Amino acid sequence: MINTRTHTTLGDFCPKSSFATHPDNPLKESEFNWLFKNREANGFKEAFVKVTARNFLVHIPTFTQCLADRRGA
Repeated sequence: MINTRTHTTLGDFCPKSSFATHPDNPLKESEFNWLFKNREANGFKEAFVKVTARNFLVHIPTFTQCLADRRGA
């Protein structure tokens, strides 16, 4: 996956804990949690940024691109 954006802003990130209900997430909460738990194997690893041992941020543009790639869009 190639990110064509030249800069990233803080608005591009959302806490993982609240992204399951975010308008940019078309998945059900259980589907999102499954993608997160299997991120190493399914190609979504780049979409998550580890802040602390239990706290992650979702990079929204990368997540939507990974989802589009997975769905063949």
